Amino acid sequence: MAIRQSFSERFARMMRLGRNDDPLSSLQAVTRWADNLPIGDALKAQGEVIQGVKRFNEEDAPLSKERLLILMFLDEKSQETQPTLVRQYLRNPRMSRTVESQLWHSIYHLHWEILRGYHNFIIDYARNPGKSKLKAMMPIVVLRALRGFRQIIKWRTIRYLHPGTKTWSRLHQLYQIAETQGFSQTKLLAYPNDTHESTCESEYVHTLMLEQANSGSLYPRQIDLIDTWLAGWRDKLQLEKSLDLDRHVLAVDLTKDRGPKRARNVSSELSMRYWSTFGLLDQLKEIQSALHGGTSPARLGLSEYVRVSESLELMDHLSRQWSPLSAREQRRAPRKSIKKIVEVVNGLPSIIANIKESKIGTDASLFGDNYTFDQNTDVNIYGFVTKRTIDRASYATSTPSERKRDIERWVMEDESELGYGTTIETKDKDWLRVGALVGLRSDRNVPWSLGIVRRLSRLSESESSVGMEILQGIPADIFLYNQQSSSYTVNTITDNYNGRAAMAGLLFDDENDPTIVIDPVHYVRSSILEYRFQQEKKNIQILDPIDHGEGWIRIRFMRLD
Repeated sequence: MAIRQSFSERFARMMRLGRNDDPLSSLQAVTRWADNLPIGDALKAQGEVIQGVKRFNEEDAPLSKERLLILMFLDEKSQETQPTLVRQYLRNPRMSRTVESQLWHSIYHLHWEILRGYHNFIIDYARNPGKSKLKAMMPIVVLRALRGFRQIIKWRTIRYLHPGTKTWSRLHQLYQIAETQGFSQTKLLAYPNDTHESTCESEYVHTLMLEQANSGSLYPRQIDLIDTWLAGWRDKLQLEKSLDLDRHVLAVDLTKDRGPKRARNVSSELSMRYWSTFGLLDQLKEIQSALHGGTSPARLGLSEYVRVSESLELMDHLSRQWSPLSAREQRRAPRKSIKKIVEVVNGLPSIIANIKESKIGTDASLFGDNYTFDQNTDVNIYGFVTKRTIDRASYATSTPSERKRDIERWVMEDESELGYGTTIETKDKDWLRVGALVGLRSDRNVPWSLGIVRRLSRLSESESSVGMEILQGIPADIFLYNQQSSSYTVNTITDNYNGRAAMAGLLFDDENDPTIVIDPVHYVRSSILEYRFQQEKKNIQILDPIDHGEGWIRIRFMRLD
């Protein structure tokens, strides 16, 4: 039935082309069409809206009032499906690259097509504003278009893409139209379901502040959180035409093809706009103080889905990004230009396997074979490798040639005591994201180090700038065993699980601050584990995590013996 219905809908749409009941022929027709959109499948429904808006933009039809109302209706209709897809995208950071790409393109292209439609009407209006029949509708149209530009920039940032020079130029031009026509500070509801009024100026400043917060080091969810917070904070920001160095922190040139920058003592141009962030910075301090005092993020308007620790981390980041130049964070270690080939592997299992592989070369000189330490122990005791040892080390049973295929060789361009920076081809590197765990080795005669991708900027579809932090210390591969049994229930049948299966991990054996890195599925705070490293067996208690990313978590622990 579903297949026949889908076919009949497509056939009906084909038959309507060129007829008066075409969905885009009138406001009544598009309303009837929208009532038949798929229910319960947000991606499919949005796909049909995107195709509708795209066809609307490609039609050679007069830019009439009714045409504009049709576009605005399609825009409003998309507000029903867009939030669902956004939630799916942001709440599933470990989704496959295929699913991520499908969701991202659906979200992004809807914003793009809607903005493209509005932009055509605005440009037509700007050519002769005095005689335009759409003059009364322009404040709301420009307001929506400014918000659309923010969404375009935001979703490009989520994928670590630059907004592009044309995007900045068109955004500045759009705001200039609002200023010139005298409605930049007119308060309006951009959409019927909005809870607060907005202005063209506040929407414009919102976008500039979001860009200023971007450092290439934020996760998609953090970017979305900052965007949400700014909606409640932007009223504290006001654009001014004259520079006051004692008050103004940020500036933007409406004639340039770039975003905001920090205000400096330069000749004041008519095209410059300035604003102060001191009031907002004071509010951030108050929020931080309240969080430290035990107030929940939800009560402070930060969302009920954000943790206190994450809120404090983001507040610190925003304070640095929005502060005056004198308070800007300095580098923790100076960089120097280099040209060095470094071996790189990604993902916790692959890192552990390669650390083991590097040990095999050392062990071979001691034992004359390719066994790991645990396998050699079995051979010395039993005369063969036990199945238990094979099973718990299965991730490392691949051949050396198979493991070497995981190793990439990058040419590093700069180096500091804390990390590397480079520009690389990323066409086949779907794993490359902020927070990705990497193993690094500049020479086969030195141990592997552990690194984290901290900054990422996609320079093009095939090239990215990458900044990596190197964790201090040499990671040692270990096995951990849960000392506590647990039970689970399926269909009212309860079974026990002793939890003695081995968990692979990495150990940083710092006397003052020891940590382990494991898969986050194994993390249970306060759990008791036994770790085995070479001939050592120690019981430890898991404490708080100090860092995490996709597929890994770094945790402090306390030794119990």
